[in-house]
Amino acid sequence: MRLTLLFLFFAFMGITFTFGAETFAQKSNQSTGQPQRMKDFYLSNYKENGTRDWEIKGNEAKIDGQYVDIDKMEAKYYSKNDVMSVKSDKAKLDRDSMNASLKDNVEVKIPMEGSKDYTTITCDGPLEMEYTKGNAVFYNKVVVTNPDGKLYCDKASVFFDNTAKKIQRIVAEGNVKILKDDNVTFSQKATYYAQEQRVVLEGSPRIVYFPKESGAPK
Repeated sequence: MRLTLLFLFFAFMGITFTFGAETFAQKSNQSTGQPQRMKDFYLSNYKENGTRDWEIKGNEAKIDGQYVDIDKMEAKYYSKNDVMSVKSDKAKLDRDSMNASLKDNVEVKIPMEGSKDYTTITCDGPLEMEYTKGNAVFYNKVVVTNPDGKLYCDKASVFFDNTAKKIQRIVAEGNVKILKDDNVTFSQKATYYAQEQRVVLEGSPRIVYFPKESGAPK
């Protein structure tokens, strides 16, 4: 997996949420002190060359001080040839810290570098993002899918370097199962070190290999 793109995804999502929240605040009447609501909203931003930069939409947004709650949230960030996206039934943004919490039917789609394929990460949630601390945690029935294989676990933590804009490591924990080619790997913990492109399995790891039968069609 080209996991360095995951850092860019979280960075751009933090910026998108912040811009969106500020736009809501500008449109709302803050003098009442009551939460402001906007139904069936759509926000977008365009780059100087006229191409689309990002967009965010939802059934309803509620602004209460520094917090923005969004129902049925869908957001996309557009790069030159790719689109990164995230959606969830519920989303909550802290505008001061740029931390976000997504839950219920969370789906993240990240384009794979140099390919038209995507890495898709789903979980029941929550997905907790602490941008300033450089981490994001997927909880409950986490599934990571791309053409290289499939990973299942109870919890997946992504740690990245804000300065270098790179993934440092990804830690999958709890009932970890990795499907790749003809191999199935089981463990209680799997740590992926991005710089070395190395995976360390812990907690009674075992590998099951299913060889293809001789003469069987490929």
